[in-house]
Amino acid sequence: MAEDKKSFVLYTDSIGLIKQLPDDVSGRLFKHIFAYVNDENPTSDELLLNIAFEPIKQQLKRDLIKYEKKREQWSEAGKKSAEKRALNNSTVVDSVERPLTVVDSVATVSTVSVNDSVSVSVSVNDSVSDNVILLEKETKKDIRFNFKKSLSDFGIESNLIDDWVSVRKTKKATNTKTAFETIESELLKCENELKVDRNTAIKYAIEKSWSGFKSDWIKNEQLKNQNSNKSNERISNEQRLADIFTGGKYDHLI
Repeated sequence: MAEDKKSFVLYTDSIGLIKQLPDDVSGRLFKHIFAYVNDENPTSDELLLNIAFEPIKQQLKRDLIKYEKKREQWSEAGKKSAEKRALNNSTVVDSVERPLTVVDSVATVSTVSVNDSVSVSVSVNDSVSDNVILLEKETKKDIRFNFKKSLSDFGIESNLIDDWVSVRKTKKATNTKTAFETIESELLKCENELKVDRNTAIKYAIEKSWSGFKSDWIKNEQLKNQNSNKSNERISNEQRLADIFTGGKYDHLI
C-alpha cells in the first residue's frame, strides 16, 4: 500500500469466488487481505487461501498504480493552484498622493494531502488585506480623468464648457486626457500667437460646431475676415469713384 493511503477497493465481482470458499477460509482470506494492504507482507501455506487471494492481490496492485498516477496529478494541480493564488495576491497599489507601492510580500505554502478522497489545502500568508485592495479600487476611481473639470481648471467658463461638451457629444468626440492635452496646447498657441483668449476661442468653436480645436482654424477665420474687409473696402472705394464721376453724392469733391 502507498504511504498515507487509508482505503482500498474490493470488487463485487469476487462474490462468486468467496461463496465457494468454506466460511473459515473466507474469514482467514479477509484477514489476509487486510494484512496485505497494511504492508504486513502476510504469507500462508494454505493452498486454497493462496489461490483465492491471488486475483484479489493483482487487482490491488493495479489499483495502487492508478492511485499513484492520480496522486501525482493532484499534487501538480495543487501546486499550480497555489502559484496562481500567490500571483493574484501580488498587488500594485497606485496613488497620486504618494509614490508607487508594490505589495509583494506573499509567502505561499502548498500542502497536498491524499487519501481515498483527495484533499488539497492551500494556505496563503500575505500582507494584502481586503482594506488595501479596496483602497486600490477607490484610488483608481478617484484619479479617473475628468474632461470638464480639466477645462474648468484651465480657466474655461462653466457655461462654455457645458455647451462645448454638448457639441462634442453630438459629434461623438471622446473626452479623454489625450484630447484635452491637445486642446490645451492649441488654446495656448492661439493666445500666444493670435492674441485670442481661450474663452473667446472656445465660444467661436461652439458657434462653428467644432468638436475639436486647432489654432490654425482661428487663424484661417481671421484671414477670411481680413480678406472680406479688404474686399468691402475696395468695393466702397470703387463706389465713391463712381459717384464722383457720375455726379453722385461725392460730386462736391470735384
